[in-house]
Amino acid sequence: VRARFIEEAQCSAQLQHPGLVPVHELGRLPDGRLYFTMAEVQGRTLLEVVSEVHRAHRDGQWHRTETGWSFRGLIDAFARVCEAVAYAHSRGVLHRDLKPENVMVGDHGEVLVVDWGLAKVTGRPDRILATGELEPVVTDRSMDDAMTTRLGAISGTPSYMPPEQALGQIDQIDARSDVYALGAILYHLLSGRPPYQGETGLDILQQVLDGPPRPPGRPARMSATITLRLDLEEEAPQPADTLLPEELVAACTRAMQRSPADRFIHAGELATEINAWLEGARRRDQALEVVAQAEATGPRVADLRARAASLREEAAGLLHGVEGWQPEEDKAPGWDKEDEARALDRQADHLDLTQELLLAAALTQAPDLPEAHAALAARYRREHAIHEEAQGDTDRAESLLRMHASALPQSHSDRLGHMAYLSGIGTLTLETDPPGAEVELHRFESHHRRLVPVFDRSLGPSPIRDVEVAMGSYLCILRHPDRAEVRYPVQIGRSGHWSGVAPEGEKSHPIWLPGEDFLGSEECYVPAGWFTAGGDESALESLSRRVVWVDDFAITRLGVTNQDYISFLDDLVDQGREKEALDHAPRARGASAGAQGGLIYGYEGGHFSLQPDVDGDIWLPDWPVCMVSWHGATAYAQWSSQRTGKPWRLPHELEWEKAARGVDGRHYPWGDGFDPSWCHMNESHQNRRLPAEAGQIPVDESVYGARDMAGNIRDWTATAYLEEGDTQDGERVSTLESTEAFRVRRGGSWDGDSRNCRAGNRSRYVSEYRVDTLGLRLVRSIP
Repeated sequence: VRARFIEEAQCSAQLQHPGLVPVHELGRLPDGRLYFTMAEVQGRTLLEVVSEVHRAHRDGQWHRTETGWSFRGLIDAFARVCEAVAYAHSRGVLHRDLKPENVMVGDHGEVLVVDWGLAKVTGRPDRILATGELEPVVTDRSMDDAMTTRLGAISGTPSYMPPEQALGQIDQIDARSDVYALGAILYHLLSGRPPYQGETGLDILQQVLDGPPRPPGRPARMSATITLRLDLEEEAPQPADTLLPEELVAACTRAMQRSPADRFIHAGELATEINAWLEGARRRDQALEVVAQAEATGPRVADLRARAASLREEAAGLLHGVEGWQPEEDKAPGWDKEDEARALDRQADHLDLTQELLLAAALTQAPDLPEAHAALAARYRREHAIHEEAQGDTDRAESLLRMHASALPQSHSDRLGHMAYLSGIGTLTLETDPPGAEVELHRFESHHRRLVPVFDRSLGPSPIRDVEVAMGSYLCILRHPDRAEVRYPVQIGRSGHWSGVAPEGEKSHPIWLPGEDFLGSEECYVPAGWFTAGGDESALESLSRRVVWVDDFAITRLGVTNQDYISFLDDLVDQGREKEALDHAPRARGASAGAQGGLIYGYEGGHFSLQPDVDGDIWLPDWPVCMVSWHGATAYAQWSSQRTGKPWRLPHELEWEKAARGVDGRHYPWGDGFDPSWCHMNESHQNRRLPAEAGQIPVDESVYGARDMAGNIRDWTATAYLEEGDTQDGERVSTLESTEAFRVRRGGSWDGDSRNCRAGNRSRYVSEYRVDTLGLRLVRSIP
């Protein structure tokens, strides 16, 4: 005992390190007792601090204690313990009784390793850490073999003792034994409990000898390497109420390996591992502050956007009814509001960009920071949804969303939602009237820039409910033994559900299957349902994007031809209605407003005929009719209805648009790509521009089978012109006619450019006017 007391004093006096308590004097009192003097330490043991930090842990999160301690501060203190022990190892000194009670935390932040009463001076720094700079510690006891500890003696604290020390293998104890004890302290810091616990020291010693402790907790991510090297007991880990950093769990696991050869060589290596984690934690805290700055800009951006939108509404109100010919003084108040709105939008754009740059900067500091990845993933998901809604380019936003969502930990609550969003799997519900129709699913795929239906699978007989279908555009072919084949396009939105529920309904609207004799050979059936209208910025006067319900109807496959129209005019003459026939016949434009131009058709003997026009061009029977007014088109529809007994009429403009583009918002009947050879327009002519035979270009065919809706001749509609149309999202289309002078015309023409060919293109025209690019086609409602 006297030898150990003297050795502790001599050893401590030679160890000069901020993490060790200096010894100032060693001597003997007059009564013969030995003494040494050292600096007084005021503070607490590390054990008390560990207990305090774990008591502050709530809801799976580490919280700062009332005295200011945090989990990271605790690990920082442990790193300084490792550094102090590493210094002792470099001087050839082993502590041999490292535990939380032997670490003092001073009132001013000092971390001191105390109680070197079991220290062992090896005198062999080559086995510890050969620095080449520090002299080994030498004590009286280390120089006298008679004073060394006996083989087989066991000294230390069982809960933190390495197996070789527990076995009394004194000659096997070296720096790696202290490393084990440090690992046991780290275990206690992580778990809030020692590695081994028991009623007596002998009980604990036996546990140490029996095998490794259970793991210190469940790490956030355990790499394959760590899993393979983890030779702790095979007992399943008890659930931890928080996720421990994998780097600290790995360091603890390695330090506490049963075989000294598998541990860190000395405490300095362990200190390096811990400091590396601390540096990352510091960078993470700094990065979290940057993320907080970035997120603080979000509400400011939203507020600026809202204020800008409000100003634009005010401007619209101020400018409403102000005619173009009025002076600028009448427009200035509205202009001022528009300028203010633009300025706010610019501020919002700047802040929005700042937010993105801040989040990117946070990842520069901490590349794996979940908070930054989650914020960026949410940002790019919003951006992707906006571009997808507008049918814009989504590639950039999708790539960035996928990258940041993939970077989130598997357990992160946002990861699953983002991955489900990216997969886009939706569901399809479909009913038919009558039921029992075989449903064949064809996916629209791009081929030479056109969308072509490619067989996907058979869905079996209707009804089908909640069938999983990847997001995209599809054509369902419905075949019933007693009914006509029906083409029913559907658009499966991202993680959406296509059900066909009408605006006023709660259940899926059954698709009516017409009888085989219901449709004529030149009719196409458009089933009832939703479709995406408008939203094409490249089209002339396109409606704003909206989703509307249109009841089922039939539409003529081709426009009305000269031959058809002559039959109408001749029949009017035969009925004694010659004046009406002459009024409705194709005519040249009059020289003045309201004046009738000359007839284009020949008219002799009570019948009309085709003849060369003033330009010498011969109008062919199969050309679509043109140079007819809206009134003439309406009269033809009424005549066809009377003659056939079917309720023919001019189409409502959204009926026309649905028949042309289907339900998926495509820009042309065949898809989104364009080539002049795919329809009859101004670049389709090799020679002189003229109309063409109706339906002669097969590519210009909609999903329902209607042709010439992108080119050849535009069509009159029954709709009175309104700039924003007459429907809103979710409304059923009305087919009531109006008496307004301006009517909507739809479609492309033989003399138009590619913008005219877009299905969202629309324009207005005076009902009485005639033009050589405007004709008609008919629709009829389904009873």
